[in-house]
Amino acid sequence: MRVTFAVGAIPGPPNAIAARREELVRAGIELTDLTDTNPTRHGLFDPGILEILGDHQSRTGRYDPTPRGPWSARAALADRFGGDPEDYWLTGSTSQAYSWLFTLLADPGCAVAVPTPGYPLIEPLAGFHHLDAVPYRTFYAHPTGWELDATSLVETLADKRVRALVAVNPNNPTGAYTEQAIAALAEREDVPLIADEVFFPFRLPDPATTTPQRLSGDDSVLTFGLDGLSKLLAAPQLKLAWIRLSGPTRLTGQAAQALDQIADAYLPVSSAVASALPDLLTLADSTIARVCARTGANLAIARRVFHDLRVRTAQGGWMMLLDVPHLMDADSLCVALMDRAGLAVHPGYFYDLPDSTLALSLLPDTAVFEEACVRLAAALAVFASER
Repeated sequence: MRVTFAVGAIPGPPNAIAARREELVRAGIELTDLTDTNPTRHGLFDPGILEILGDHQSRTGRYDPTPRGPWSARAALADRFGGDPEDYWLTGSTSQAYSWLFTLLADPGCAVAVPTPGYPLIEPLAGFHHLDAVPYRTFYAHPTGWELDATSLVETLADKRVRALVAVNPNNPTGAYTEQAIAALAEREDVPLIADEVFFPFRLPDPATTTPQRLSGDDSVLTFGLDGLSKLLAAPQLKLAWIRLSGPTRLTGQAAQALDQIADAYLPVSSAVASALPDLLTLADSTIARVCARTGANLAIARRVFHDLRVRTAQGGWMMLLDVPHLMDADSLCVALMDRAGLAVHPGYFYDLPDSTLALSLLPDTAVFEEACVRLAAALAVFASER
């Protein structure tokens, strides 16, 4: 056959959890979804966004493409986040931003360093560019929280195939803000830093947490900061993100020229959203406050309901991690929770965590979340009694 497909481009069959969930959906059985981090399904979307977009529709009748995106949009970003408008490139999503940066920084056969535990997105994006994702570890100590395993990172960066270091600040799903030491290690090893900071402003209440610091804007090492409206405005449907370039001038000039070439080949950004960005950003602070109120309240509920289990310390983000007794293998537990408690949860192994760890969204309505947590605790108690 002449037609062939790249290895990894075609997904395999669904795992037992996804297969059972699909069966229940087809049977019309509704689940309380504790995996759902889509803010538009949890009453967190600001309707003022639609008014702003409507006001800007009339300005999109003329197409005037620029590789980096409209100046007014980039000026608004610089005003909010720092730097100069020339430091920013608009993209359709942070996933697309990763793709551009992998194109910029690495050739097929090279590698990128990625944190583990972590969200399983970077690895397939790297794979689409024929890059390996080489993990570096973080470790958990209760109740202090997550810390960087510096030795693991040094060993990872010693791999000469590594062309970029990815740091997610704070990490998803661990909720740990990235230690500033990571930028120093990137500088020492002369490895560009990709700082994914889409969850940065979403702090969780933790009196022991020091004030986190952004990695984007660091002039000591070539840094590409990633952010976007998907999280900042709790509006994933707007499809607008950005790259902020910073670092030594001997490197940023060449990087900017190459990014311009890549951006000019794609020109992916919607004119309507980009032109509205300065006004949309005025809604960011209220959205952040609304989401943080929800996630903070739900985290407090979880700590109360699961008082005899371990809720792992998290500093930011939209997820929480719950350690449960090892009652059965992870797939069987998640399927049993769907069948017998009507609950959908993510197992830890989705994120390179232990099977006995469950990942739960902190975005649901607080009443829905509390009722679901009570059901989850009761189901775990029943499963334990049946052993």
